[in-house]
Amino acid sequence: MNQEAPVSWTLVVCTVVFVIAFSLIIMIYLLPKCTFTKEGCHKKNHTMELIYPLATNGKLFPWAKIRLPPDVVPLHYDLVLQPNLTTLKFAGSVKIVVNILHVTQKIVLHSSGLNITKATITSAQGHQAKAVEFLEYPLHDQIALMAPEALLVGQNYTVNMEYSSNLSDTYYGFYKISYKDENSQWFAATQFEPLAARSAFPCFDEPAFKATFLIKIKRDEKLSTLSNMPKVFKATTPVTNGIVQDEFFVSLKMSTYLVAFVVADLKNVSRETNGTLVSVYATPQHLNQVGYALDTAVKILEFYQKYFVMKYPLEKLDLIAIPDFQSGAMENWGLITFRETALLFDNNTSSVRDKKLITAVIAHELAHQWFGNLVTMEWWNDLWLNEGFATFMEYFALEEVFPELRSVSNFYFLNLIFKAMMKDSLNSSHPVSSAVQSSEQIEEMFDALSYIKVTVKIFRNIWKVYLHNHNYGTAQSDDLWTITNGTLDVKKMMKTWIVHKGFPLVTVVRKGKIISVQQEKFLYRVEPENWTSDARLLPFNTFYPLKASCCLKPCISCSLTDLVGRFLLIWEVCRSFTNACVLL
Repeated sequence: MNQEAPVSWTLVVCTVVFVIAFSLIIMIYLLPKCTFTKEGCHKKNHTMELIYPLATNGKLFPWAKIRLPPDVVPLHYDLVLQPNLTTLKFAGSVKIVVNILHVTQKIVLHSSGLNITKATITSAQGHQAKAVEFLEYPLHDQIALMAPEALLVGQNYTVNMEYSSNLSDTYYGFYKISYKDENSQWFAATQFEPLAARSAFPCFDEPAFKATFLIKIKRDEKLSTLSNMPKVFKATTPVTNGIVQDEFFVSLKMSTYLVAFVVADLKNVSRETNGTLVSVYATPQHLNQVGYALDTAVKILEFYQKYFVMKYPLEKLDLIAIPDFQSGAMENWGLITFRETALLFDNNTSSVRDKKLITAVIAHELAHQWFGNLVTMEWWNDLWLNEGFATFMEYFALEEVFPELRSVSNFYFLNLIFKAMMKDSLNSSHPVSSAVQSSEQIEEMFDALSYIKVTVKIFRNIWKVYLHNHNYGTAQSDDLWTITNGTLDVKKMMKTWIVHKGFPLVTVVRKGKIISVQQEKFLYRVEPENWTSDARLLPFNTFYPLKASCCLKPCISCSLTDLVGRFLLIWEVCRSFTNACVLL
């Protein structure tokens, strides 16, 4: 039997198939104006169209990005809420007045875990609400309202939605907690930063989408409600048996993550200063522990108004101790929420360390009323504009207003600096200002680097300009650096500190009249050989010979913040000037 014929025939077939396949590949690859990629053939210089995802009903969702489209901006919210502390659910309705910047037929906004039962849209001139098609894409917490006709540029429209949901059993969103009084009690509160306002009401849940808010809350008549603004006088009205509705004044323009409301059994003490009513709230059994917090809040508020040369813009400032709260505190505008241990002080049992903690947290959150609330970072990559400034002012206020706590404050401040430097010395660190998109990346920005790494004395002289230039708006890092300080190129200097991770190890050697300064990136531990360094992006691997006229003078009575500021300034001063001396 001949065995060679089948083998030869197989080789011929394989060769033909190979030639045909190879020819097809070459033809596709050499097609004119065509780029061959794993996705297929695309014309050169032609942007690939976005692949839109599917909504929950199987239709195409009209938006594919995590950030909301720029076509529509909110102007005002009317929000009505009715939490039920028996069923632990809440119902709500929201009317959002929006302005159209680019002609569109869709309004995309955020919603998370809300059961939306009705959605309509009304034009400014219209008298009848029109039903809209409603699409939902849970992966991005987005919903899309498809208008029956094009929405015209420059026109205002009102979106109306009704919905319901459960009070959250986490410490995020509009959540419930239980605590022991004479009996077991329920307490409803909010924590919206960074991405949870969308779980309490449909909204444009990005910091740049500032708007005004009118909030109404229906409650059991035995309970109390608080929100960002004061209650409208005589605006508590009966709804049904045992249920009343509170209405609050329209807010200033603010971001959604700063909206706040609380429903609980509360008591308070108050004091007025410079036209602002300062109040501290707690559950009834803890009312005797709020006195120190009230005194501290009044002193710090007065200090900040004088230091910033800018009055606190609201008529009231509430501080509330929440029985169970995940963070230390949250700077909601006009309604600052605290963990009880960060606000309550018992003269008989609390320590000096407790007093320092309460003072520091109050100072931090009050600083946010300007840095964060009045002027807000445009996106979460610049979170440090909120947290870095608030942290610096926290310790600056303690030194200026409470000198008796200075030793405790300095020790704690050094501990935080070392904590930040330890994290920043790891390759897993991140720049203070870095690109973030996903919810996970946004959450990761809330770490020691955003809070501690930037504490520079040079900022003191430019804060007032920064606040006045951007009040009731948003800002980016570059908006701060454009405010220069004398002959220093602040933007050039600070870019090396903000947009790169890590910090330099500086070695100074003096030989005669020449001072040689060498810097390199400091790493906590040696990385493996296959580790890919980003050193080419860092200004740390440098060597500078300096003239002896660039000298250093010892600082005899410097505060801790002065030393930190001088440490960061000295390098740029010595590189930029001759005959210059820096106190160190």
